[in-house]
Amino acid sequence: MHLFHLLGFVVILLTCDISSSEATDYNDGLTFKDIVLQLQNAMEHQNLRINNLEKSLSLTENRLFQEQKNSKQHIEALELRLSKIQYDLKNCQRIDQSQQSVDVFSEHGDQLRKFNNASKQRSSLSAIRKERLLIPMPTPTPATTISEVAFFAYMSQPLTNPSGEHIIKFDVLKLNVGNSYHPHTGVFNPPTSGIYVMAWSLRSRITERHSTELVVNSDVYSSMYSYSHNNDDQHNTGIVVVHANKGDDIYVRIKMDKHVGDIWSDAYGRSTFAGWKIY
Repeated sequence: MHLFHLLGFVVILLTCDISSSEATDYNDGLTFKDIVLQLQNAMEHQNLRINNLEKSLSLTENRLFQEQKNSKQHIEALELRLSKIQYDLKNCQRIDQSQQSVDVFSEHGDQLRKFNNASKQRSSLSAIRKERLLIPMPTPTPATTISEVAFFAYMSQPLTNPSGEHIIKFDVLKLNVGNSYHPHTGVFNPPTSGIYVMAWSLRSRITERHSTELVVNSDVYSSMYSYSHNNDDQHNTGIVVVHANKGDDIYVRIKMDKHVGDIWSDAYGRSTFAGWKIY
């Protein structure tokens, strides 16, 4: 009986103490609810800052990616220009060598004419004719006017799994009137402005598919889709008529998407690129 009375007294003391503590906390400062609200506000503020930082980081990453892409395209364009300059430099060197040969031939021709004139004075007419028969005469080479432009080239071997924006190099050159197609770069540079016909054909095999583009400078002028199905070979051809200016870069490249497998070219079927000036 005394034990029960003692326990009741202890409970009453504890209750009074807790109530007194709560009243003291309330009177002295913030309540527990206020502290929780302050923490929630601080967390919301931190979350807002984190979201802003993430957005800023995402924008920076996108900008860097675009700058890398633009730099890559600029580098490829510079490489094309460099290849063209190197090719033109080789042509200039060959022209200089040819001019030197012509100068040497002219000098020897002058000496030969002097010799013939002296021979006329010393020999009879029959002897002079015999000497002339022994002299080899140069064979004239027909000149090609700058208005005549045509080329035809094909791939020497299959192109294995090309990537997007890859410029196709038709490296076997069969015709190049005007010397304007460069097989080592795959680029055609018109020597004069005018209307040109451009044609390209691609061979695909066994579920391979490719979308290719005819590009004039950096603009996509036309495109062609090749798709082989039912385990059959497929040969597709694209033909366009374009007004091109002197020195433009005209080439065939793989589209950024829609490319699966190889592009074939062998003795059974060639992938080709051709162009010629109409007027």
